[in-house]
Amino acid sequence: MKTPSNAKSFSFDLDFYTFEFPSYICSLYNDFVVALLTPTPTGQTDGNVSFDSQGNTISVNAGFLQVCTPQQAGGKDYPCAQGAGQLAGTGFDVQTNSAATGWLVTKAPVETPGANITLRLAIWDSGDGQLDSTVLLDGFAFEADTASTTTTPVPAPK
Repeated sequence: MKTPSNAKSFSFDLDFYTFEFPSYICSLYNDFVVALLTPTPTGQTDGNVSFDSQGNTISVNAGFLQVCTPQQAGGKDYPCAQGAGQLAGTGFDVQTNSAATGWLVTKAPVETPGANITLRLAIWDSGDGQLDSTVLLDGFAFEADTASTTTTPVPAPK
């Protein structure tokens, strides 16, 4: 897509849902979602602009899985800070082994206003073809303000 001549960044919202929580955390079974930007932003190696605060790809292992039923599993405590309410009516509410990130916002720089960029969005199942995941995307917008590459929770309405 061609960026507007005054665009210095862009943003979009995403919400990742998975059936692999908590049973498959830190296992070879994992689902991922990425947003690959070309040209790659300065300082990045792979162009993925959606990741958690520790640089991990958005997945069942990402630090953002906060929408779930609080529980203990595999000797770990999952407090699920946002509770399970956002899972209601999604299909991910039928069992306790599901979770979501809640809405996140990804921001990334536009290095050359007016130039063409490619944003490739991909989701895949790694290690198996079972237990699906879903990602919702919304609110793509170009911005006139500069931004570094970040993904953060969408602030709760006041």
